[in-house]
Formats: sequence, structure tokens, C-alpha cells
Amino acid sequence: MTAHMSTAPAKGTVLNFNLSPAEIHRTTDRLIAESTAVQDRVAAESRPTFESVIVPLATCENEQSAEYNVVTFVQSVSTDKEVRDASTAAEEKLREFEIESQMREDVYKVVRAVFDNASEMDKLGAEDRRLVEKMELGYRRNGLALDKDKREQLGVKQKRLSELEVRFSRNINENDGAEAFTREELVGLPDDFFEGRQTKIEDGVEKFVVTTKYPDLVPLLKKAKNETTRRRMLYADETRCPENIALMQEAVRLRLEIAQMLGYKTHAEFKLELSMAKAPATVLDFEDDLRQRLEPLADRELKEIEALKRADKEAAGEPYEGLFSWDFRYYSAMVLERKHQISDDEVKQYFSM
Repeated sequence: MTAHMSTAPAKGTVLNFNLSPAEIHRTTDRLIAESTAVQDRVAAESRPTFESVIVPLATCENEQSAEYNVVTFVQSVSTDKEVRDASTAAEEKLREFEIESQMREDVYKVVRAVFDNASEMDKLGAEDRRLVEKMELGYRRNGLALDKDKREQLGVKQKRLSELEVRFSRNINENDGAEAFTREELVGLPDDFFEGRQTKIEDGVEKFVVTTKYPDLVPLLKKAKNETTRRRMLYADETRCPENIALMQEAVRLRLEIAQMLGYKTHAEFKLELSMAKAPATVLDFEDDLRQRLEPLADRELKEIEALKRADKEAAGEPYEGLFSWDFRYYSAMVLERKHQISDDEVKQYFSM
């Protein structure tokens, strides 16, 4: 049994990331209870106004956002598995509550009453009007304009999608890949890369364990001279969590079904409605224009990188077989050092851990 001790945040700070599993559970339940109380009070308003409906809902969301983000964020950074599991469970619970809240017809009715009240809206400034409009749109985007049967179907799909997204992220956070290399296979890595690193004996040979965590993966891809080492490490990273393939496939299908139930052609059309671009065609046109502008620069940089690899292969008496994904960080770092005199080893001296 692991002992958990919480540490209060330093004086003058607001956020506390040192939470125990019990504190995460209590905070989650409190956030839900407080939000439910506000929604119930607002829904009971007989004469809905901006001050009696919109302000309480927006204030509650604003005041809870910091704690919400903390309890759901620690799953990605805590070294304690019980804390990570509690944070994941909290996110699942809070997401489900959010879906249920956004589908409360009684709350939507009073929000819509404010939205439809021309005299009330005319009294508001531009920012407050925008808040009402976005809040009303948010409810409609969650199915409140649908009939009851379709709303229930939509709610089932949204909850399932939320569950898939949480499981997908949890799999990534909890399943790091790892490879073991000899010191010779890691030539090019600085001495501090090996300090305190886990080792294992394979066939009587000591090997260093390198994980797919960012502090291991990126330095290796940038510094390891051995191409096979870089290839093995990138493959380990890009093939982990095979169970996520099925989750992704189901999530893509659900996103399309949800969007079409709400009257959109695609998930992209649904998501972009709230963005500056507004429509998929705008994004595609922007990307196409950007691609045309950047391709000549990219071609020039690729030739520069390719020349470095060709030179390496020639010096080693090996055939050149192409430029691969595991080569880019290595040779890009080489370009920075040789052409621009920028070295990660020099820079990191000023950012000690």
C-alpha cells in the first residue's frame, strides 16, 4: 500500500499539483456538486435574465477551471501510478458530467429565453452578447435542438467517444516503449546521458535501457551516430500502444456520426464552426497556399541534409539507400551545429535540471 501525502501549494500560488488520490476524488465530487447546484438554481429562474442565468453559469465555469485542469492534468506528469489512475478516473467522471450538463433541457430553456429576449440582449455590451450567443450555440451543438430520442442517442455516442479519448490518452501515458543498447551503439550521446541510466545484461553484455519518453528519445534521435540505433528507437516509439488503433477507428466513426446527427457533413465542419476559418475549404486552401510557398525551401533543406548523409555513408564505405524518418533529427541537428553554430549541449548548460 502506497502512502500518499499532499503538500500545500507555496504561499502566493494558486495551483497545487501535489494531490493524493483521495484529494482528487473529493475535488472531483465537489466540482460536480457545486456545478449541479448552480445549474439547478439557474433552471428554476422564472424570469431569466443575463444576470440571473448567464452570469452564474459563466462564473461557475471560470472559478472551477483551475482545479478542473489540475485534477485531470496530473495523470500526465505524476510519478505515482495511483495518482495517475485517480486523475484518469476524475477526467472520465468530469467529462461524463459535462456531457450531461450540456444536454440539460431545463438549463437550455432559460439560456434560450435570454438569447431570444431582444430587449435583454439590446442592453448588453458586445462581449456579453457574444457570451450569450456562444453559450446558446454550445447547447445546440450538444443536441438540445434535437428531439428527445435523438438526444438520448447522441448522449450515448458522446459518452462513448469521451471514454475512448480518455482510454487512448491513458494508454499513451502508461505504455512507454524501451530498447537496450550497448555503449558502442550509443556513440555520439554525451556522458550525462548515461548517468543514472538503468542497465541490463543480455548474453553477458551490459546494455543501457532507453525508453520512448521524451528525455530519452529525442537526444538519441539527435545524437546517436548509429543509424540502426536511431531506426530501432523510432520504430519502438511509433509502434507502441497497438491497442489504440481500434480505439482510434471507433472514435473516427463516432465523430462522423455525431457531426451528422447535428446537421454537419463532417467532423471537420462541426469543429471548424467555432474557429476563425469556419469551413474545411478555408483550411485546405490555406494549407495548399502554404505548401506551395514552403516546398522550395523544404527541397533546399532536404538536399542539404541528404548531402550530409551521403558524405557519412561514403566515409564509412557503405551504400547510400535514402533519407529516412529516423535521420531527420540527427542531420538537422548537424546542420544547426555546422552552419549556425547552435549546439544543444552548449544551450542546456543554462537550463540545468
